[in-house]
Amino acid sequence: MTGTALQSCDLLVLCGGQGTRLRSVVHDRPKPMAPVGDRPFLEFVIAPLVAQGMRRVILCTGYMSQQVEQWFLAQEHEYELLFSREARPMGTAGALAQAAHLVRSKAVIVVNGDSVCDVHLAGLLDHHRVTGACATVTLTPATARTDAGCVEMNADTQLTGFQEKGPATLSSFHNAGIYVFDRSVLSRIPAERASSIETDLLPGLLGQGLYGYVTEATVFDIGTPERLTQFRVHVESLAPAAMAGASASPDRRRLRS
Repeated sequence: MTGTALQSCDLLVLCGGQGTRLRSVVHDRPKPMAPVGDRPFLEFVIAPLVAQGMRRVILCTGYMSQQVEQWFLAQEHEYELLFSREARPMGTAGALAQAAHLVRSKAVIVVNGDSVCDVHLAGLLDHHRVTGACATVTLTPATARTDAGCVEMNADTQLTGFQEKGPATLSSFHNAGIYVFDRSVLSRIPAERASSIETDLLPGLLGQGLYGYVTEATVFDIGTPERLTQFRVHVESLAPAAMAGASASPDRRRLRS
């Protein structure tokens, strides 16, 4: 699988959440716009995916959507940029339904705007196509975390079940928040009410072509002040060239906490 396949695949970024657990340190902007150095976190989500070949990006905005839109419209970027704005909170799956009319590709890659995982996109998309999946979930080996749900998978990489938050089993995985969906799946999501990818959409796809793709890459999420700090420390440890990012533009404005 080459970058050519990725160039023809739409990227849909979910960045409409309010981030209530992060409100004590990020109260004046949506969670994905939390400042990391002089960039919003959302740039750290998008830039590595564009570097791998993505060329059409749809941002699903909601809470304080103007901040997301204004920032990205002011930047120079090497991809086509579109926005799907929620008039009211629709949940992660509801946001997909609202953005479905903008999707052109048969398969669409979906990522959360509040987490980063350096997954190999070409491998993920190739696995999705080889298995004939209707949906593929990127997974990481389960850790000791008890605030994240777990996923069960069989030897053929078909997902077989989901476990609510709690201690993980040795054979389970965590959802990394990166998906490939066939466009037809988006039409199954009710457009008139809020719904979740994790609790509504994915469980309904069990036994219908729902597969997993395992990566050893680290997942960074900024769901709490402590995890935001951890990611900032991680970025500071990188070389200056890596910190600059592939999506940097000469006139980038500095974010203020």
